[in-house]
Amino acid sequence: MLLLSLLGVALLGSLVGIAAGLVPGLHVNNVALALLAFEPAYLPALASVTGHAESVVLLAGLLAAAAIAHGFAALLPSVFLGAPDEETALTVLPGHRLLAAGRGMEAVLLGARGAVLAAFLALPLLLPFRLLLGDPVDAYGTLRPFVPFLLLLLLGVLLATEGRGRRGARRRLLAVGYLLLSGVLGWIVLRPGFLESSWRPLPIPAASLVLFPLFTGLFGLPTLLLSWSHRERLPPQTLGPADPLPDWRQTRGLLAGTVAGATVSWFPGLGGSSATVVAQLLGGGEPRERDPEADREFLLAAGAANAATGVFTFATLFTVFRARSGVAAAVDAITGPVPPWAPVSNLPPVFAGILLALAVSAVLAYAATKRLARPFARFATRVRYARLVRTVAVALALAVFGLTGPLGLLVLVAATATGIGPPLLGVRRVHLMGCLLVPILAASL
Repeated sequence: MLLLSLLGVALLGSLVGIAAGLVPGLHVNNVALALLAFEPAYLPALASVTGHAESVVLLAGLLAAAAIAHGFAALLPSVFLGAPDEETALTVLPGHRLLAAGRGMEAVLLGARGAVLAAFLALPLLLPFRLLLGDPVDAYGTLRPFVPFLLLLLLGVLLATEGRGRRGARRRLLAVGYLLLSGVLGWIVLRPGFLESSWRPLPIPAASLVLFPLFTGLFGLPTLLLSWSHRERLPPQTLGPADPLPDWRQTRGLLAGTVAGATVSWFPGLGGSSATVVAQLLGGGEPRERDPEADREFLLAAGAANAATGVFTFATLFTVFRARSGVAAAVDAITGPVPPWAPVSNLPPVFAGILLALAVSAVLAYAATKRLARPFARFATRVRYARLVRTVAVALALAVFGLTGPLGLLVLVAATATGIGPPLLGVRRVHLMGCLLVPILAASL
């Protein structure tokens, strides 16, 4: 009976995650926090029917399913509307290049394929991950004091790979500037209580809401503004399945994304986009307009990094008792003291329920994303692109104001002014991830 109930909540969680992913700005972390806020209203009633331990397993499975499904569905507004969240921010530019070439549906399918493959590849890797992170190796305890230096190394590698020669030196100097500028912006807006003093129309926790204007401004609106004067319709979109990547590219992208997800899952404050940055370094590097295959590999690796981060984040919770995402924090709060995954042969029932829900949700969300990609692609070709761009830009600004109030709108303006510079100056936009990396580094030192 518990198994059937768990399958049911996995289906429900998948629907919740897909719905949240299709709405720009509505992150699954907000859904998790809302469920947590109303826990006293429904948990006792559920526990009276199933028992307290079983109700905790079901709620944890619901949250895990919603988290994994959100990553799939968020690919659709990211590619077709240029409305990213933290996980899909870096997919906007390569996704839009494929969209402009009539292959927007392919961009979504590549990201979804990488996500579903990585979700299932991550499951058998959880055991070595647990042995490495916890006892007997205890890599978490050993490396924890060196986290600031590892982040500095990551920033240094990003800057070093910007370019070569005299032109590369200029680009590296500009990259340092945008890294620091976005870092200062992130340091200001990610401080605890930043939005709490601002009027907000909806009673949604401000801590996760602030990422919406920040990432929309840094990555979403600049892409739309640069396409503002495009007067033609988008070319007809190919509605068939995505062309297969060469085996070596697919393998490299999948492995890079999965390893990147495992790597960042135990770092504080890092998420899907940070894992995408690491996947870039492990794989083919920055996607390049002159190499369409690099764009396609990048999209697959980005989807893989996002999904793998979600899976390994839960393993981190049950291994070292650190919640590295909003959903993991909600699971931590629901379960109370998290049961340890120790010894290795003793998998906690709540973690087993989470893994089952993740697997079911990955399959359901992949199928739903494939089904929804076709109508999204058809819609994109039926309107003039400039009109669509302007409508989406205005809608995003209104959504930011509606969710975060005037202070959030100010963040959007400042982030857009920052984010529009790199594509105009030929600097990679990955350096704008300083909005997360620099505040984490400042807090660690």
